[in-house]
Amino acid sequence: MIEAEAYRALSSKSRLEILKLLYRKQMSVEEIAKDLTLQPITIRHHIQSLVEAGFIETVEERAGSVGRPKIFYRMVKQPTLVSYPKRQYLMLTNFMINTLRFMHGENQTQKVIRKAGLEMGKSTAKKLESDNEIREWSLKAFERFFINDYLEKMGAEPEITETNDKKIVYRLHNCLFFEMALKMPEIICDTLHESFHEGLMTAMGQEMKINQLTCMGKGDHYCEHSCEVNK
Repeated sequence: MIEAEAYRALSSKSRLEILKLLYRKQMSVEEIAKDLTLQPITIRHHIQSLVEAGFIETVEERAGSVGRPKIFYRMVKQPTLVSYPKRQYLMLTNFMINTLRFMHGENQTQKVIRKAGLEMGKSTAKKLESDNEIREWSLKAFERFFINDYLEKMGAEPEITETNDKKIVYRLHNCLFFEMALKMPEIICDTLHESFHEGLMTAMGQEMKINQLTCMGKGDHYCEHSCEVNK
């Protein structure tokens, strides 16, 4: 029954916009209403549907020792997974990685995952170049085509927090491998994610480097990165 509620919740454009806001930070009904230019009573209706579907939860915060607490809403750590027809790719991926560990050991498993990450990064850069006719990468191109286009389409919920001629700092409010990252951060975060960025930068052929500043798989609220020009 919870999945039926989830499908109904996701059928509304307004509810999807609410989810995008709450991926970034917890908010009150009034704050959401202001951002979306909707009436609070309308937002409360949408919020109720999202709570019942298992996407968001309430948080109470009290300013002092007296008075009623203020109600905020935030994304649950593990929201409802919706797919039709059913697929179990997460189960398969977990099984394959654990099998690699059992048969070949931790070091060899990390080597295999690292190679996969490098190839993923290189192929992603080449695909972006081909699709967008990119002849030379720059921070501006990286911001436009990788962060604002690719990461947005992938569902990573990117947010740029700082940008200048030498550096871009951006946050990802949705980890695409979150469930696996929690179970095996040394494989997903430290190996796959890091090697993906290395492959990406290698294929782009520019003096740029991506550094990870925070990590959802290790308990942070978002994954934050900086992409810097080395020259």
